[in-house]
Amino acid sequence: MLLVGVLFGLVTIGFVVPCLIDVAVTPAWDMRSLTKPAWVLLVVFFSAFGAAAWLAVGRPDRRRRTLPLPRLQGVPPFGQQEALRRHPAGRAMDPGTDPWPGSAVRAGGISNRPLGPDDDQEFLDELARRIRHARETDTDA
Repeated sequence: MLLVGVLFGLVTIGFVVPCLIDVAVTPAWDMRSLTKPAWVLLVVFFSAFGAAAWLAVGRPDRRRRTLPLPRLQGVPPFGQQEALRRHPAGRAMDPGTDPWPGSAVRAGGISNRPLGPDDDQEFLDELARRIRHARETDTDA
């Protein structure tokens, strides 16, 4: 009997409570099937079954939705491919481009290419431009 009580406590603390918190913090407009109070009651009264139902059919799909930050709405977006093209590591993986134009191998076989994004002047210039643009739009609002 003690084992059943311990298992019930572990399931409640490890599974039901996080699902109940997830139901509580999910906005009402983002619910997929039932209302927020209905999901809370379902998870509370049916414990593990209610929590499993929340995960299976009630929880909103957050992977597909991205909300742009208001301060970045005027900044032209670029996708994953463009980000890889701009980053030194991404340029190194692209077989069609010279990853570090103008880089030469110095004596001893060590190249003078950027080792990280903080060594790449083009990346730093783009980052500074985006920060400057975000600050300018924040002060205008």
